[in-house]
Amino acid sequence: MKFSPDRMLIGCASAWLVLSVLSVSIVALRVLVPIAGGLLLALVIVDLWMASREETIRLERVVPEKGARERSDEIVLRLNNPLSRAIVMDVRESVPRDLVAVEPDWSEVRVASGATTRLSYEIRPRVRGRREWGRAAALVRSPLGLLRSRVESPVGDSILVQPETRRYLRSEALDPKRVLAELGVRAKRMRGDGQEFESLREYVVGDEPRRIDWRATARRGRLIVRNHRHEETRTILLVVDRSRLMGARAPRLGEESTREGFAATKLDHAIDATLALAFASLVAGDRVGLVVFDRGVTRPVSPVVHRASLGLFVDALSAVQSVSFEADYRRLTREILGMQQKRAMVIVLTDFMEVDSDELIRPMSLLASRHEVIFVALREPILEQLEDSGRRDPAEKAQARPIELYRRIVLADLLREREGRLVTLRRQGISVLDVPPSEATAASLNRYMELRHGAA
Repeated sequence: MKFSPDRMLIGCASAWLVLSVLSVSIVALRVLVPIAGGLLLALVIVDLWMASREETIRLERVVPEKGARERSDEIVLRLNNPLSRAIVMDVRESVPRDLVAVEPDWSEVRVASGATTRLSYEIRPRVRGRREWGRAAALVRSPLGLLRSRVESPVGDSILVQPETRRYLRSEALDPKRVLAELGVRAKRMRGDGQEFESLREYVVGDEPRRIDWRATARRGRLIVRNHRHEETRTILLVVDRSRLMGARAPRLGEESTREGFAATKLDHAIDATLALAFASLVAGDRVGLVVFDRGVTRPVSPVVHRASLGLFVDALSAVQSVSFEADYRRLTREILGMQQKRAMVIVLTDFMEVDSDELIRPMSLLASRHEVIFVALREPILEQLEDSGRRDPAEKAQARPIELYRRIVLADLLREREGRLVTLRRQGISVLDVPPSEATAASLNRYMELRHGAA
């Protein structure tokens, strides 16, 4: 147990020091100096002895096992007082900076004898992955109030921050069309003579009698037939790039500038889009798999078909972080062609700015010769600034510093080179999306629905 002086002891020591200074000029006070000092020292020793013989105060933190980005959770500190006296304490918490705006602390917390006090605060995670707390500390006043003992919580409390998935796990998820509509996606209805029921309609001349729904006919008093549709199961491979460029911050519109250091990265946006695509594909009855790559390739989720398998994607993507390596599209193509023999839809979410043209174009063209490829290129936020600067007033441009002009020239060259590569990919039969990271979810979903089910 660690002890430190309390404010009362500091005040008493300050008073004794003043008394000592005054005794230099006032002789009558000199006799009081050693008496006061000895009394104070004796009280400190007694207080220390009494405090060291007391039972230890218990301080523990209750943390959820899992949380989600941008979703609030409650954290609880429990303070248990096993002593025969009431205690007063100050509590200091140690929280990762991305979880709270201001680190919580409490002063003058009183806990009755034998009681347990509950302190709570809210966190709002901004960074995916495992987030770990430091030790919470409580400074407990000793029996005489001259000292404070330090009590710490156990080490090792942590929470796994996952991507936000509440929109897929609510009751609306039982009605996939409502969820997809909420995401800005509307699939075209495909009518036919398949086995899956789609809707009811009135009988018209030429309809087969076997398609009549007799229960609906009895309820409505007129002939009603059932519409069915063909449902073709396809394999969808969701490919997420976690190379160095994907770690760049790409704040959403309206995000707090004061906490921009914890704004969403391009990888966060790619993961959100991947989960939305996984949900839409599973709802459609497709077999969906996940591939993560940088200079190496991993396959966290082999193709699965049931909607309940969405949790596999959430767990696999929760801990995915960007690395310091560049993306290797040759190896990615080689791995996909080796693992997926039958034709599939491959959706790649990536940033390719620092990859040589040959290292990108040829592998993607080879992949597109065997599979249907959707290439989602996440645009660097700095390129958006270039477009904004291009719309500025000519007078402002004339007054710009030389360094700003050079910066715009370099960015313009990068933008032309990037657009040239995307045009080449389109000529190879690849469906290319060039979008800001924050728009990746809606854009990729709409393109998937257009190719998978037909445009709305």
